[in-house]
Amino acid sequence: MVGEAIAGLSIFNSMLDMAKGLKNINDAAIRNMAVVDLTEKIIAAQAEQNALVAKVGKLEKELMRFETWEAEKQRYELYEIKPGRLTRRLKATMSDGEISHDICAQCYNKGVKGILQKSVTEHGRYTMLTCAECHTALNLSLAV
Repeated sequence: MVGEAIAGLSIFNSMLDMAKGLKNINDAAIRNMAVVDLTEKIIAAQAEQNALVAKVGKLEKELMRFETWEAEKQRYELYEIKPGRLTRRLKATMSDGEISHDICAQCYNKGVKGILQKSVTEHGRYTMLTCAECHTALNLSLAV
């Protein structure tokens, strides 16, 4: 991205040099060709600038998402819900009125908050926690 910005500056320097040179051209045809060339360079520079602005906007959004997740993940701690069944549980001190819940450890490691939902299968035979995001299922009924 720095290289693109430097290239953009060199285009502007080139356009400035061309504009300075226009005042010394007496031949109308040569001057018109120089104006057309300068116009093309201005349009190209504007397109590059727009692309850079879009890229900066995208990076700012990504940075905001990362910073938000970093703050959010501090609210959870690793918790062994059953031997060998790990989740991330909301710390009681960080609940801010939110009900206690567990999130998927796999999703947590990917920067996603996948809340685990309890379900009972096969007529009450198995109790499961299933991630709404990645569909990971933790069987809570069987020993490891």
